[in-house]
Amino acid sequence: MKKKLLAAAVVSAFAAPVAFAQTAPANVTVYGSLQTELFTMTADGANGNPDRARTNNISSPGVFFIGFRGSESLGGGLSTIWQIEQGAAADGTGTTSTWGSRNTFLGLAGGFGRVYLGLMDSPYKRVMGINNTPMMRNGLTGPQGMNAIMNNGDTSGAIEQATFSGTQANTTAFSRRTANSLNYDSPSFGGFTVSAQYGANEGRALTVPGGADPSLYSLSGIYRGGPFAVGLGWQQHNDFRGAGLTDSSYVLSGSWTSGPFLIQGSYSKFMYDTAAGDVKRDNFLIGGAYAMGNHRFRLQYQQANDTKGASIGAGSTAIGNVATFNGSGADTGAKIWSLNYGYLLSKRTEVYGYYVKLDNDNNGRTNFAGSAALGISGGSLRGMDADIFGVGIAHSF
Repeated sequence: MKKKLLAAAVVSAFAAPVAFAQTAPANVTVYGSLQTELFTMTADGANGNPDRARTNNISSPGVFFIGFRGSESLGGGLSTIWQIEQGAAADGTGTTSTWGSRNTFLGLAGGFGRVYLGLMDSPYKRVMGINNTPMMRNGLTGPQGMNAIMNNGDTSGAIEQATFSGTQANTTAFSRRTANSLNYDSPSFGGFTVSAQYGANEGRALTVPGGADPSLYSLSGIYRGGPFAVGLGWQQHNDFRGAGLTDSSYVLSGSWTSGPFLIQGSYSKFMYDTAAGDVKRDNFLIGGAYAMGNHRFRLQYQQANDTKGASIGAGSTAIGNVATFNGSGADTGAKIWSLNYGYLLSKRTEVYGYYVKLDNDNNGRTNFAGSAALGISGGSLRGMDADIFGVGIAHSF
């Protein structure tokens, strides 16, 4: 009798984990994107500055990640929604041991839309994402070129004033994945959706009267219907670069698809607050793609106009990639041309090659973003032109 009871106990102990596994929700999705590139880059100096030496780079251009998402019905049309997304890098650099380093959240969804808390791309950034259609999914150098001009850089993490901890990566970029954020996405009204985000002021100076109180507000409206996708976004940064400084930007972006053809375009405007008034810059993007069987041909052009507005002092200075020279902004623009050819090995795997040309005006200080950044800063970047040749492979699942 004792032996039978012992045997039953052993069987129950091993059966319990199996039973638990069988009750796991079936509506969990595992997804990811893997992309690696080999590219070579060099740059020509200007204004008496030296050339940048040629380097060969192996990189994962911002789209190497794995994610898990799911939902649970709570009844009455209400559901729990969640997502955990983790970035990685195939070249062994730029990785983090913190899970949820990309879009990660928990919230509720229903007839009212979705409300959730966590780390999430701002609505402004998602408007620019209209240009990341399947036809343009690899971008041209990953996301670097688009972020360099159209968004003045890309960053992710907590909102802090520039001097709060000394660790804030980029206080000037408008392409942001915002930590400690409250988010809302509306339901679709005939293809039209509205999104809003508030980035909490957890980085406020707690003991300094009149100290910086950094926070973020972002709004967007996006329409998707038939061959068209178009979006309008706005974003405001309070006290990112110091107490009393309010920076803002708006962006208009759209794409049109007809058979094997795709055309895309974007416009963005930056307004950076200074003691002397706003420093402003207008930016444009136009691009297209053509599919022929397994072949993909892509072309993209971006332009940053001269900086305008207030004088912020003599000498060559910059707010991110927005350069000013002698306070005038004259000859401070930049252009980026990008060519890309891809071949589909399957619906989810593509090999590709590309060429990118950066042409700074004589006083321009635009740099590539991400893994393609030139590694040159300060006045040495002024007027520098750069070339990148690369090949890569991308896979999604």
